[in-house]
Amino acid sequence: PELFPALVFISLLIIVAVTDIHFMLIPNRILIFFVPVLAAARLISPLDSWYAGLLGAAAGFLFLALIAAITHGGIGGGDIKLFAVIGFVLGVKMLAAAFFFSVLIGALYGAAAVLTGRHAKRQPLPFAPAIAAGSILAYLYGDSIISFYIKMALG
Repeated sequence: PELFPALVFISLLIIVAVTDIHFMLIPNRILIFFVPVLAAARLISPLDSWYAGLLGAAAGFLFLALIAAITHGGIGGGDIKLFAVIGFVLGVKMLAAAFFFSVLIGALYGAAAVLTGRHAKRQPLPFAPAIAAGSILAYLYGDSIISFYIKMALG
């Protein structure tokens, strides 16, 4: 990835992860600040097509909004909006990888926290740290990881 978009994207993810850990909240003003900066970064380093970022943003928003509706608020509005921004940066294909990695990391962390007694079973956990880790993994290594698993599946 290009340096400027990578630094801006990873900065956003670190800020929202830390904020979510401390306050269980992803403030709109953080996302609003980063959207035009990330849009400028996309102009410098575009995805495959001009509309790939818009499709990714719509997919990220709609997919997490659907999950929030199904789970009756198991995912917060900040997570939904964050995934829209992530979709804008990554596009649909890497957004799917980011979601998979985020859920995997979140589930492993949640299970470890409950099993070690560091977290009560039904107490909500901040999801942004897992989203950040999964999104960084997808951004930096997503293509390689997907190619590896496709090779493994096809033999």
